[in-house]
Amino acid sequence: MTKRIFIALAAFMLTVSGLSAQNLLRYNYKKNGYVYTGTERLRVPGSQPIQLKLSRIALPDGASVYILRMDFEDAAQWSVPKNASLKVSLSSGKTLVSKNELESNVVAPKGVKTDAGTVYWNGAEYYFEENDIAKMTGGVSAIEAVRRFSSDGGNIKVTYKNDEFANALYRQYQAITGAPVPQAELGDNIKSLQDFSGSRTAQTKTVSVDPQLSVSLSYLYYADTNNENYDLNLYLNGKEVPIGTSVTLVTASGTTINLQQEKDLPGGYVVCYPTVAQLKEIAGGVSRLTIRGTETIADISLRDSQFAETVKSLYHSLQRVAIL
Repeated sequence: MTKRIFIALAAFMLTVSGLSAQNLLRYNYKKNGYVYTGTERLRVPGSQPIQLKLSRIALPDGASVYILRMDFEDAAQWSVPKNASLKVSLSSGKTLVSKNELESNVVAPKGVKTDAGTVYWNGAEYYFEENDIAKMTGGVSAIEAVRRFSSDGGNIKVTYKNDEFANALYRQYQAITGAPVPQAELGDNIKSLQDFSGSRTAQTKTVSVDPQLSVSLSYLYYADTNNENYDLNLYLNGKEVPIGTSVTLVTASGTTINLQQEKDLPGGYVVCYPTVAQLKEIAGGVSRLTIRGTETIADISLRDSQFAETVKSLYHSLQRVAIL
């Protein structure tokens, strides 16, 4: 296993295992007057596990649409048809109904190999109004989704004994409704996008944030592991940064994030492998960047620069093309 894949898997496991203590908010940006806000996925146990992701589109007129993304984990691959129904049984005894709006599923199209065998994430997306989400957070005993239009029982039903679904949804709903409303419009920052064998890579434009520093981000989705990660790319004018050199960022809150130069690159180019949690923290504000090997290569005050805001904007741009 290469170092890059090992770091990706480790970051994914840390993210999943530590979501209770981390910020569940995955993205929150404004584009063409619409505000898009979404959460990280949560794995919800039940009679069959699902991956749950909640997102919201806030319209300019003040109305909102919530999108409930479900990926049903299964040993078999199947596709939920467009307009296939979902029935949500509430603890109150009432039911809610929606229809799948997803045209095609691009998440782990060939499945993910595990010790127990290949697991497929069979996806669907259902639209709800805010009052429907509020009802579901009050308690869900079961969900039943049509997975094929047939007369021989094409439904899949998942039951919940301890409100696992409602509790996960409540955490995601709280993350979305607690997010500040972004004021600035997100620009067009994607430089390149490539798909191959179900995997995806994307690269943002390079943006100058200081006379000494420019920054870009790369996105990588691995279909065989159903994992994604990001590269933080820095450029310092003409300065050699050998592989293994320490790259330290001090956030606005005083937290120190320790990264390193991961590649052997020509003068000035630096590639770091932050975890998703670290990247979010960097986007929240950075006061100083220090690059140090046997001697200090760069020590840049970023307190008054656009470094963090630029990273945030580039990260949100990548979310528009991200698989997960």
